Amino acid sequence: MTAALRYEWRRLWTIRSTYWLIGATLVAQGVFCFIAAANSPSIGSFFDAEEVVSAIVSLGASYGVSPLFSAYIIGLIGVFSFGHEYRHGMIRATLTALPSRTAVFVAKALTTAVLAALLALACALIGLAAAALYIDTRGALTSGAVWGVIVGLVLFTTLFGLCGMATAALLRNQTGAVAVMLLFPSVIEAVVRLLLILVSRGGNDANMLARFLPFDAGSQMFARPAADVIADVLGYDPFGAVGGGIVLTLFTCVLVAAALALFLQRDA
Repeated sequence: MTAALRYEWRRLWTIRSTYWLIGATLVAQGVFCFIAAANSPSIGSFFDAEEVVSAIVSLGASYGVSPLFSAYIIGLIGVFSFGHEYRHGMIRATLTALPSRTAVFVAKALTTAVLAALLALACALIGLAAAALYIDTRGALTSGAVWGVIVGLVLFTTLFGLCGMATAALLRNQTGAVAVMLLFPSVIEAVVRLLLILVSRGGNDANMLARFLPFDAGSQMFARPAADVIADVLGYDPFGAVGGGIVLTLFTCVLVAAALALFLQRDA
């Protein structure tokens, strides 16, 4: 297992996409967070400090007005962990050097999870720095509510990266996996949720099904209470942070388990 981790860690840092993705994530997060902080509304009776800081850190994702931008870029690291191997035919070399397929898979999962978590935390800290520079945070930087949002962001991004890795392993096609990870959480789930809400016409059956859309459910881990206003307008009652986190975690576990099972059986 140790040899597999060393191999995967070395492989990760010998491909240019790793540096591009990390750089793009941090630069984009920095630019957008500082723009958001510089143009944030005044903290007063309508917006409290925790709400404004949470919105800056998540770039609006904590209020459901935008997807979690950083997770989509970081998730590509998971896609490329298997995607590069299949695209360039290097999986045979990897399995020749490391005959244990389980060790190879676990090493990719661990490196993906660790790197995704660290990058997500770095993005959150950039957001906090931007908020501290431009607005009167009034103690919100150490608030339990704000750090609850940050913990949710880190967990969501880590699970997102693992889903990207598993999708690439299942499809064995880098381009297809990238398309799935970009379109399914942001477009397909939104369309399916809207259709289910419209079909339900105030009923509970379709509404209950909409609650189990995995990435939408997982986003509740970093959603602020004000996001419920938008959900109420749509007639949609999502899970809370714990329930939504469990849904996305179970979905990720099933996806990763299916990818591992096929990886152990397929030809290289």
